[in-house]
Amino acid sequence: MTLAFGSVESRVRSDDQPPEPIVTRLVTWYDFVMQVIARRTLKEFWARQPHAKGPIRAWLAVAAKAHWANPSEIKRQFGGTVDFVGDNRVIFDLGGNKYRLVVHVSFTFGRVLVKFIGTHAEYDRVDPETVSWRKK
Repeated sequence: MTLAFGSVESRVRSDDQPPEPIVTRLVTWYDFVMQVIARRTLKEFWARQPHAKGPIRAWLAVAAKAHWANPSEIKRQFGGTVDFVGDNRVIFDLGGNKYRLVVHVSFTFGRVLVKFIGTHAEYDRVDPETVSWRKK
């Protein structure tokens, strides 16, 4: 986290002392990469589907180093292999569209929460807007 000071004004004192600087605005700037949460879900999936390990690890390497501030930056990076649904959820096509990954992205906090990973057939049986990684 970097703190940057905005405009500085001087307050004129009546007792012939030098003016005191006054900071009128404090700006906080976060410079971070995306934090991927629920990696264990990804690892458990590629343990069941060994061919998925390469595409998932490739996505993980890109996502963990990303600085996404909005959906258009994700679209610019992944192009046609990404779709968006409500609640800041993003659907990634991995492994030549063999696997689907649904995540919730918090652009404000720089976090990506894995909601679902599965084959294309498994994805067809879930609602990407409500699916959750939690086991019931």
